[in-house]
Amino acid sequence: MSIVPRILAWFLLIGTLGATPAAWGAGPFHYRLPRGPGFDPEAVTVVGQPQKHHIVRYENLYQITRQYDLGFYELANDHRNLDHFYLPWETDIGIPTQWIIPERSHYPGYLLNVAEMRGYRFFPDRGEVYTFPIGIGVLDYKSPIGKHFRVQSKSVNPGWHIPKHLQAKYGMAYMPPGDDCPVGSRWLGLSHYGLHGTHAPMGVGRLVSHGCIRHYPEDIEKLFDMTPVGTTVDVIYEPVKFGFLKGQIFVEVHEDIYSKIPDMVKYAVSRASDRGLAGRINWTKFLQAVAEQSGAPMDITR
Repeated sequence: MSIVPRILAWFLLIGTLGATPAAWGAGPFHYRLPRGPGFDPEAVTVVGQPQKHHIVRYENLYQITRQYDLGFYELANDHRNLDHFYLPWETDIGIPTQWIIPERSHYPGYLLNVAEMRGYRFFPDRGEVYTFPIGIGVLDYKSPIGKHFRVQSKSVNPGWHIPKHLQAKYGMAYMPPGDDCPVGSRWLGLSHYGLHGTHAPMGVGRLVSHGCIRHYPEDIEKLFDMTPVGTTVDVIYEPVKFGFLKGQIFVEVHEDIYSKIPDMVKYAVSRASDRGLAGRINWTKFLQAVAEQSGAPMDITR
């Protein structure tokens, strides 16, 4: 491959990541929780809908990902055969802009599912949810799981108080606001963790941080405006989710990114059984979803 097209691709990528795209996937979406355990044909816990995208010359996977408000691996895992930069021009690809909201009897203000690298901002009084892709902690600095927080502070154009173990790397204890500041233009403080933007949008939908939760610049602005101090924030790890839509049962399976599940098949089967769904699902399709771990909802109705 000539160096010229490769350089051109990088320039196009840089230009794309500096642009402000239309964040289609954020919502709001309507949901209705099941009335009890087992199957509820009137429940609505699958939100959004898949789309198609027509690839034109010089587009890349990073550009398309952000255009549809997806995390990088949400799209990449759905199209594992595609090169990230050299896409087949004049072809259509599926866009997985559909999600199963994690199952709860009631919801906090913001629910972060680290396993799928996505957050859900709930408004239970009107049965609406917004959803945003997130970047999470690397393996050595995992994002906290099973924690309950409240938003304690909010800042516009914040600086970054660098953790002690990183100060030698950056040569400073505090990085002032600016284009190079990793926390971006907004900060919602949760004790010593935070929800924030990023100066590197390519990291959304990846393991990139030292525990905090990164969002696209346009998403953190929306989340910031709709999330007052005191909002509850829960962090969970659920790579297998079940949902309902139009009387059908769906499953959504993600990779075990933090290697917390010894046996994914056993874990998934147990979750189906615990929810009283074992007799209502197509086991062939269910096991296919567990094997593929695409992260996209699959209809497994029997």
